[in-house]
Amino acid sequence: MTFRSFIALAAACSALPATALLTRPDRDDAEYLELASRYTSSIALGATAGEGVLLNRRWILTAAHRARPLRDASAGRLLIGRETHDVAAVFLHPEWKGGADNDIALVLLRKDVAGFDPTAIYRGDDESGKAVVIVGHGGGRKRAAINTVDRVTPLTLGLHVKPLDDASDLQGQATAAETGGPAYVESGGEILVAGILHGTDGGWETHARVSAFATWIEATMLEVARKEADELMGPRY
Repeated sequence: MTFRSFIALAAACSALPATALLTRPDRDDAEYLELASRYTSSIALGATAGEGVLLNRRWILTAAHRARPLRDASAGRLLIGRETHDVAAVFLHPEWKGGADNDIALVLLRKDVAGFDPTAIYRGDDESGKAVVIVGHGGGRKRAAINTVDRVTPLTLGLHVKPLDDASDLQGQATAAETGGPAYVESGGEILVAGILHGTDGGWETHARVSAFATWIEATMLEVARKEADELMGPRY
């Protein structure tokens, strides 16, 4: 089955909103909802801010194209769960030029997020062929689907929708409304963040390859921690 027929069947057989993760028409939506419940670090950032994932209680990893508007004072608040959070700072990857390469960013909140379990990042370089779980909140409900990494470049991961006879049991694809969201991989019994969704094109999803940005992510978070510690301690004599 081609991707076009996959979408046609999904549209015909599924009652999901157009902005929701595209799912197999021969699977019950409850299965996608149940799978998503295992990934509490995946969070919706609001109607215009897309998706993100908590790396710890104050840090969100998302796409640069989603984070850029949050630098404006008028947009510097996020509704996460039932609480509104002020954005303390936004860090776009310095080499992002508007495309898929380097489309990754960190958002620092002023206070901790409660009720969500953060997830660490994946640092391996063996993503090709691995199963991943993508999560999105399109249509106001959190769903997750399974696919595999079919294409790897130094900075991106590519996932392709397979024909149903070759697809995972809960195959799906995120929509444009769900960019910034995570792709999870399991390694050593631990769930880790391997990708951040840049966008979709036909049957392909393109994700920022998180392992390629591990050094930048850690350095950015460490520098902020040092500055906050210095401010807390006050002047040194």
